[in-house]
Amino acid sequence: MSVKKGLEQNTAIEIETNRVQEILHIKEKDLSIELLLGTCLAMALGFLLLLPMIHIKNQIYYYSRDISTLWSEYSILVEENKDLRQKIETIRFKHYVTDTLDIE
Repeated sequence: MSVKKGLEQNTAIEIETNRVQEILHIKEKDLSIELLLGTCLAMALGFLLLLPMIHIKNQIYYYSRDISTLWSEYSILVEENKDLRQKIETIRFKHYVTDTLDIE
């Protein structure tokens, strides 16, 4: 009886071993070359779609930085222009006053 019991255990172990080998074989088939190439292709396509968007956003950032610099220079020049106009008015007024004094 113990021989029969041992034989049944060996048979059960062999069956389990076969099942494990089948499962491992199935799992090995899940990662095929086609799947790997498809995944790489999908990632490359994703990068190709994202790269122009990243480039455009990068260009927008640099243009906005340049615009901000130009805007600050423009506002400084506007203030300087106001100051120069005021100085010109002052000089014109002085010139007008001196001309009227010279006439008399």
